[in-house]
Amino acid sequence: MLIAYVIAIFVIYLTIQWLVHRAKNYPPGPPSIPFLGNIVFIPSKNIHFTLAGKWRQKYGPLVGLTVGSSLRAVAVCGPREVLEILKREEFQGRPKGEFFKERSFNKYLGVFFSDGPFWLEQRRFTLRHLRDFGFGKKSMGDIIAEEVEDAIQEMSRNVTFQANGMFAISTLNVLWGMIAGTRYARDDAQLKPILQRLKKVFRSGNPSGGIIQAFPILKRIIPGLIGHTAQMQNLQEMQSMFRSSIKEHEKTIDRNNPRDLTDAYLREMNLQKLNPNTTFTEEGLITICLDLFIAGGETTTSSIEFSLMYMILYPEVQKAVQKELDAVVGQNRRPTLEDRPNLPYVEAVIHELLRVCSIAPIAPPHRATEDAYVNGYFIPKETMLIICIYSLMQDKEHWGDPENFRPERFLNSEGQFVKDEWMLPFGTGKRMCLGEVLARSTVYLFFTSLLQEFTFSLPEGEPKPSTIPLSGFTIAPQPFRVKVTKRN
Repeated sequence: MLIAYVIAIFVIYLTIQWLVHRAKNYPPGPPSIPFLGNIVFIPSKNIHFTLAGKWRQKYGPLVGLTVGSSLRAVAVCGPREVLEILKREEFQGRPKGEFFKERSFNKYLGVFFSDGPFWLEQRRFTLRHLRDFGFGKKSMGDIIAEEVEDAIQEMSRNVTFQANGMFAISTLNVLWGMIAGTRYARDDAQLKPILQRLKKVFRSGNPSGGIIQAFPILKRIIPGLIGHTAQMQNLQEMQSMFRSSIKEHEKTIDRNNPRDLTDAYLREMNLQKLNPNTTFTEEGLITICLDLFIAGGETTTSSIEFSLMYMILYPEVQKAVQKELDAVVGQNRRPTLEDRPNLPYVEAVIHELLRVCSIAPIAPPHRATEDAYVNGYFIPKETMLIICIYSLMQDKEHWGDPENFRPERFLNSEGQFVKDEWMLPFGTGKRMCLGEVLARSTVYLFFTSLLQEFTFSLPEGEPKPSTIPLSGFTIAPQPFRVKVTKRN
């Protein structure tokens, strides 16, 4: 009898909590169940398809959610609302919770999931040193070019190859050159487990924080069942790798001549070692390294893989790209960043690839730092905002035929490249991706150099690659094979 009373009181308490946390004039959304909220109605894979499609049609551009008994979230599905919320000051926070804190030593560190004055100082420092890249003798373009040549040599040894993972080493080396000033050889024994960890973290993740964010107690009750233990182990192993690199840097650092981002950060730590309020710590540096790997590694790799896939699916576009490259660059040298303004069709193709693929279809979650209204709906302080960038890239009213791969949409009648204000694959506002320049440069140099050197086609007997992506923190193409033919 006592157990029955306890259960009844518990159920009543949860129901009251559920009712209390239902804000007035909250955006409409799927049915909400006491204790569970809407979580049973939220798709676990490729959530952007549901947000931009079914939910936007049924509930409108803002969809109100309650995850668990008290966590409020608003899915932003309308393109104009996406633009508004990305830019408004009161929506620039990051969610608080177990998932976002545990990944960084149970603190809010780094530049990805921190906010406030701490985030502002760390972002400014990191962005400044990314822009001033080239601590040593090599510039950003030089490091990317080195990895391009390495990839070309590897591809030249094969008639066909598996596209997925082919460029993971290359993009990791670009990032590692920026962070630590070194690179891995393709046969490095340490490299394979690093790539496997990155892949597992991305493919098992959820951009909203997943079930752990809603029910943090589950990580203590059934961590293995929900994959939490394995995910944290992958993150901790990557943290150990960064810590080892930092220790090696400390042995050889010249504080007057930083070689890379790690040296620059260590120098700043030393300058502020007597400041009790310093934001520069070893754990902070490790988390920034993790943020840069997560933000730039998998996304850039997937972008290059998608570019080859679409060249196979649209061989006429591939030929047009090669024709422009031959006319502007020729065959006696590789394309450079300086050639970019003179390659309008190439620029249009890359933009269309980034639009149609939407590598990060859901922006990293934002948080309302104060009570606010959007479209007349009330969004309470601390609400998590799940922002669907995909809806911006696939809006039929704006693009006309967003389902079609058509690079010409970025060209005017004279064949000149034309920017589009809705083309924001890296976001906009204060939370805009700080690695945008590096990512765009890497994709551009790989795409142009590969198509200058090779023609890509579907191997005989292979089915056409699927455009339905693999789900995760970001998306990736499903496995496909490529036939490579060296151009004369």
